[in-house]
Formats: sequence, C-alpha cells, structure tokens
Amino acid sequence: MVQRELDCDVAIVGAGPAGSSAAAFLRLKGVSVTVLEREEFPRFHIGESLLTMSIHGLARMGVRLEGASFANLKPGALFMHESSGEQLRVDFSHGLPGTFPHAFQLERAEFDAALDRRAGALGASLRFGCAVRSWEEREEDVLLKGDFGELRAKVAIDATGQDALFGRRQRTVEALARFGKCASCSTFAPVRSETARRCVGNGDILILLVDAGWMWLIPLSKERVSVGIVERNPKPGLSAAEVLGGTLRDSRFLTEFFESAEPIQPFRRISNYSYYNVRPASRRCLTVGDASAFLDPIFSSGVTVAITTAELLAESVAESIASGAPPDLSGYREHCRKAYTTFDRLFERFYRPEWVRNVFFSSGKDDRMLREFTAILAGDVWRTDNEVQRMMLGSQTRALTSGA
Repeated sequence: MVQRELDCDVAIVGAGPAGSSAAAFLRLKGVSVTVLEREEFPRFHIGESLLTMSIHGLARMGVRLEGASFANLKPGALFMHESSGEQLRVDFSHGLPGTFPHAFQLERAEFDAALDRRAGALGASLRFGCAVRSWEEREEDVLLKGDFGELRAKVAIDATGQDALFGRRQRTVEALARFGKCASCSTFAPVRSETARRCVGNGDILILLVDAGWMWLIPLSKERVSVGIVERNPKPGLSAAEVLGGTLRDSRFLTEFFESAEPIQPFRRISNYSYYNVRPASRRCLTVGDASAFLDPIFSSGVTVAITTAELLAESVAESIASGAPPDLSGYREHCRKAYTTFDRLFERFYRPEWVRNVFFSSGKDDRMLREFTAILAGDVWRTDNEVQRMMLGSQTRALTSGA
C-alpha cells in the first residue's frame, strides 16, 4: 500500500493564543502548519488581562497592540483586602531591569482573531469548525481524524487550552485541590462610579481579596468591566448568577463600584480547572499553553506563558523537522517548569491569608522586594537575579503533584 503525502509538517489542534502563536512562530521558521479549531471565531473567552512579558513575543511574531481598538493600556495591578482595607499597587514600570513596563487589557475575542490573522498572513492554514475526534501516533507521522476527514502531519501539537484534548483523553491530567476550585463571572456596563474610576480608571486590574477567595475586576473599553469571583470552597447547587450577584449585593465596596451598572454578558461558572498534564509530550504529540497545565487565573499568567513557551516549542519542532530527529524538548520543558513552578508557589501562598497580610502587603515597605514581586507579577520569571523567586523555588509547596 502506498502511503499518501503529508498534509503538513505540523498540525495544531486549537486556534487560541497558544495555537496561533505556535503557528506563527513555526511559519517564521519555514515550517508548514495546519491549525484545526472546533469552534468558529470570533468567540467569547475569559482571560482579558495580559502580563507585560508577553509583549516581547507578540512583537517578534509581528503583532503590536498599541492603538488596537480591542486593547487598553495596563500599567499595573491593584491588590486590595476587602475586610481590612489593606492594599498594594504594583506598577510594572517599577520592576527589575529588563521587565517590560506595561501590558494590555483585551477583548479576547478580537485579540484571538488578530493572532489568527497574523498566523494566516504568515502562511498557516487555519480551518475553523473542525473538531479532532481521534488521532493515531505512528512511527513516521500522526494521523488526526474528525468531521473534516483525515489529516497527516509529522508532529501534532495540542493547543486546546483547558479542554486539554490529548491529556484528558489519555487520562494524564491531575487536578490540583490547593487553588481556587470554581469561578463565577460576567461583564458589567456602564461602569462610571467614582469608586471604579479611582481603582481601575487608569487601566489597572483590581484583585480584591474576599472571605470566599478572591475577585478580579478588569476594565475594558466602552465603560465595561469584567468581574469574577474565584472560590476556594464553593457551596454546591448555586448558579453563577447567585454566587456573583450575591457577592456584589453583599459588599458595600462592590455595590459602590458597580453603581447603576448592569450585566451585559451571561453569568458563567467554571469548576475544577487547576491541573497539571503529567505527560505533556510523546515522540510526535506535544502540548503547549493550558493544554500542558493550568494553575489559577489570579495573576493572569496563562496567555503570557502560552506565548513565550510556544516560541521555544516552535524552535525545537522546526529544528527537529529540518534534521529528521525527534524534537529536543529539554529547553522547552525547563522554560515551562520554571514558569509553572514559580507561579505554583506564589499562588499557593496567596491562598494563605497570613502570608498575604504579613509578606505580600508588607512588601511595599521594601523597594527591592516590591521590585522582585513586580517582576514575577509581570511574568518576568526566566531570570536569575530575583531573590524572592529564588526563595520560592527553593521551598516546598503543599501537595505538589508530579506534573510540576
């Protein structure tokens, strides 16, 4: 039997930031790429806040957000403790030398579409409405099957985000119980209150620590604010509208913040989302972004880690295709490990109220410590001169899974 020719060098499953970034970087290396996405874009997605260190990678793939209609400047982050009134503002321009000074708040549907357009302009083939139902990893290739028929590639990359297609199908995803377990969210408008202008009027994200866990408040364009609550121990049987609506009503601060504003998006509830994929790669089937791991949305690290690691993965895969040898993923794995472990240790501490009060909020009194925290919160986690990061990486976290 004569085997037919390859359809492409690399097949990427998923057209979100991880998939489109990997496609763009592979095309810059001259690798032929087909992206299979089950949904039609644009589509709604949570995760509207970038970290600053994603800006370098975006620029290298030819995407600039300055002046984009869907991107607002994000100079920093404001952390507030609702009950005690304590707060700390992190200004990204006050990070360690080399930390990029600002990020952006985004309309994710438009941002994702812009990344896809860039990948397409570089020569990637993007096919929407094409769900992958099964795949077969063989000696010389990977065969993917779905409603679209069959597609044969040298390498397949799972970029399906929290769906984690390869890992969940192969049962290599291990849930993490020590972070937030459930998020309830929506978007409100018009948000015009003096409280809102004071807290997020300059573009900062607001992280509000509450008794049940924490909340995000992200300023978007046209007087809209994305808001969500992440609960550590959610009560069963409650809807997103009941949880988030009740939280807003019961808080004097939030009532003032959202004065005269109404929800303009459906209430959404996402449960049990923190995990590691403990087998993120085989010889020809790889993972990138949230398909490799998703820890917690508290510091908006997901898209930044996806973009930066997609660039390294693309380099390894391109070298592999050129040489005919299996990809050397050691550098990519170490890059992922350092990022995920750093954020894992920081997230775990952030769910300890005494650590937040005694260490995090107090860091503003020490210029060096604040700069080091700022670098981490900016996603600048691949450096060697950050003592706060070194301390966290040298410590033991609670119930760390093998996937870290």
